[in-house]
Amino acid sequence: MRTSLLGRGALATVVLLLVAACGGGASSGDAASGPVMSDLAPSYSAQPDAEKSRPAQGKKAERRRQARRDAARTGDRQAGSAAAEAASDEHRQRQGASAPAREATLSSAPVLVDDPSGDLSRSVEGAPASADIVAVRLVRRGGSVEVRTTFAGAVPTRQTGEKGMNVASFYDVDDNGIVDYEVWTSLADNGWGTGYLDRREEKATFGPSPGIRVSVDGNTLVTRFPVSRLGDAEAFRWSAASEWGSYASMSSSTSARDYAPDRGAVDYPAGG
Repeated sequence: MRTSLLGRGALATVVLLLVAACGGGASSGDAASGPVMSDLAPSYSAQPDAEKSRPAQGKKAERRRQARRDAARTGDRQAGSAAAEAASDEHRQRQGASAPAREATLSSAPVLVDDPSGDLSRSVEGAPASADIVAVRLVRRGGSVEVRTTFAGAVPTRQTGEKGMNVASFYDVDDNGIVDYEVWTSLADNGWGTGYLDRREEKATFGPSPGIRVSVDGNTLVTRFPVSRLGDAEAFRWSAASEWGSYASMSSSTSARDYAPDRGAVDYPAGG
């Protein structure tokens, strides 16, 4: 099942128009273009037992929080000492640790999603190989997240003929099956623009203001953004998607689309 975004819009040559279906606001940066908001976002199955489904990194954070709660409740010295040590470690990471130490603490192995080629949804407008996802790689390095989306063909740097392309990644940070944050990139005749949707706060932004950076590396589109755009989440479920077509087909859900994975989401860090 696919659920719609908070807002829909149409991209003219240089203007992003957002219609906030849930009353959310939109703010703009000074980029020339932004994403055409469509109903590309997926929905995931809710996790019935968040503790069991939470990746290891999230479990460690929860144990630290529980240790502090136990110490405050019982006054147990040993528990209090463990809690104080955990709090001290966290404080050093935020305030006094070196950049390499912080990066080592907050980083983990990349998560790779392979996607079969040739599985774009059908569209009367057709679609190029450059819209067909074959792999997505996500990694966190310190306070930054990098998503590398690889396609079956070379990623274009301009789009012509009243056509456009969206590439987005989606994040569920609390295991309830609902996407909380969306990071968008969009190709138009003036190049790639960026956008961001915070579904918790019902706000959308586009252009440089979200701190999102996008670049092309052969068949790969590289998107980088601060982890603060995910509410500083240490663990989450995520997926990616692309769509290609006219602006009318994007707004009417008839564009050619590809999801990675084809259904559901993957854990970050891996092994959750």
